[in-house]
Amino acid sequence: MRRHRSAPWRPCVSLLFFLFIFSCKSAPKAPELMPLESGMVPLDAGATVYALVDVPNARPLLEMISYIPTADKNVKQMLDKTQSAVLAVFTPSAEETRRYQLVSWGTYPASGSSIAFGTNKDWKKQRSAALKQTYWHSEKSQLSVAVSHSRAYVLAAMTKDPHDPVPSSGGIKIPDGFGEFAGNAVFSCWLSEPRSVFNQKLREMGIPLEIPAEQFFVRMLPSDGQVYEAHIKIVVPSATQARAVATFLTIGRAFMPPALPDEGGTQNGAAALASILFANPVVQEGNSLLIKTPPLGINEISLLFSIVSL
Repeated sequence: MRRHRSAPWRPCVSLLFFLFIFSCKSAPKAPELMPLESGMVPLDAGATVYALVDVPNARPLLEMISYIPTADKNVKQMLDKTQSAVLAVFTPSAEETRRYQLVSWGTYPASGSSIAFGTNKDWKKQRSAALKQTYWHSEKSQLSVAVSHSRAYVLAAMTKDPHDPVPSSGGIKIPDGFGEFAGNAVFSCWLSEPRSVFNQKLREMGIPLEIPAEQFFVRMLPSDGQVYEAHIKIVVPSATQARAVATFLTIGRAFMPPALPDEGGTQNGAAALASILFANPVVQEGNSLLIKTPPLGINEISLLFSIVSL
């Protein structure tokens, strides 16, 4: 989880407390199907990364993300009311002005949040085409937010124009095999265009290899203490190709250079990431490659998630 200086997220977490400053006393409702049960995530198409988060069990992991001030009492209150979340990360371009889209499940004071937004001059009411109701937009923070009793929707953008935070379609299909892989992970994600993204990172790490990745999954599991172990699954077209890549990576481990400090005294990011990814042998299972990292601390997790720009 790379440290960001992204402006939209900081106002997001500091202003989202409006969603939670009123206590919610509504009667519990029958739970809806969660993404792994339905096979869909309620997010828009076009993102580079899609992630699922078990919020209560991922709290120590969330505290490692610099742009979420989890020490803030309002943010803590928000997290206390959230059970799970899905996240889409977009790659900004001339055509793509979205940065992040977030949908969370919990017990939220929807009526109270409307009062809070309505009395804040920075937030203006907009019409949501998806829900056929209103959402709130702030030009100052470049955020759009919609709230129901069981869901909260957030979209951060690169521009001041309103962006509907509610998905415009039925959502994105979870890739085949991802549900079984994610299992009891506290955090899991996949790349929508794994071949181009992962191979670019390999080039940055100085690894002369093009992997024809059809799927790229990551899951985070708690290890001893407040550290995590990451499991990475890469699916290629055939078992023959998987065997060839596994052999190359196994041989390459013996020649992997150590991560040396850069001019600022920290580890060279590309070399450090390579050492993390290939600390353990690559395991082949059919046309899949499985990589397990050693237990990861804050810095190592940041490096690992630089692959997926989180």
